Amino acid sequence: MSRPVVVVEPGGGQRVGNVEFLARTADTPYFNLAIVVLAPGQGVSSHRHHDEDDSWLVLDGLLSVTVGEDAREVQAGPGTYVLVPADTPHALLNAGDRDVRLLNVHAPGGFDRRIGIDERQERTPRGTLGA
Repeated sequence: MSRPVVVVEPGGGQRVGNVEFLARTADTPYFNLAIVVLAPGQGVSSHRHHDEDDSWLVLDGLLSVTVGEDAREVQAGPGTYVLVPADTPHALLNAGDRDVRLLNVHAPGGFDRRIGIDERQERTPRGTLGA
């Protein structure tokens, strides 16, 4: 049986804090897709994802990224894509004076469940086409 097509209108994703999930594990086991907004001074301290790649495309603002065992620093502006392979340490920080918006992909899926979407929330109706 095929999965239904999922359509999420602007602002219609499932939110956990500053993360709006557009594709959840309930939608596809292959990846999670989200829009993340980091306010000035907001970030994520150094961490690793042992079983998934983490990537993002910066849409707005300037994102400071620290990545790798050598803690290399990268400034990622609009249009910059960053792919962090599984088990690679990385940290994010909005060191600027306006919001950073980024499109975030974790592959395979499961990240959404680890940060707070549970099975009951996943059953919340969303726009789908067909089956």
